[in-house]
Amino acid sequence: MAGQQEFARRQRVLSEFGDFVLDHEDLDEILNEACRLIAEALDCDLAKVIEIERDPDMGFVRAGVGWKDRIVGHERVSLSERSSEAYAIEKTEPVITNDIAHEERFEFPAFLRDHGVVALVNVPIILPRRVPYGILQVDAREPREFDQEDIEFLKTYAMVLGPVIDRLKTA
Repeated sequence: MAGQQEFARRQRVLSEFGDFVLDHEDLDEILNEACRLIAEALDCDLAKVIEIERDPDMGFVRAGVGWKDRIVGHERVSLSERSSEAYAIEKTEPVITNDIAHEERFEFPAFLRDHGVVALVNVPIILPRRVPYGILQVDAREPREFDQEDIEFLKTYAMVLGPVIDRLKTA
């Protein structure tokens, strides 16, 4: 459970991101900075934004931090029924996996295992008019129990991202 100091640190991260958004117009720059700040705030090495592609069964790793070359901007993720990302989008709620080795609901992309990912949380990014855009995902290299404070922080971040993405994609 995050204490008052942790809450204040996360608030500063949100504020820093807001300032960044006001000074930048490039969506990739904004999404990558969001991933960097989120990973820092949650003490995780890896974070990414997965954008739903026109083929609704695929997602594109649009932005991220901590990933090896040829992941961000190149890798695609299945959004099949066995995908935690697709489940989060369909339910429009966060999905937590505390240890993928013991997760039976979902299948995970090989590049996650190649990066040593053990735990993750998916939070849907929803655009205005409740249009799904994709997923904000934080990945940890050790078993981790993401708590309610983590989820609320990520949901807030995703709610900020939705209108920003919408504005830049329609500009």
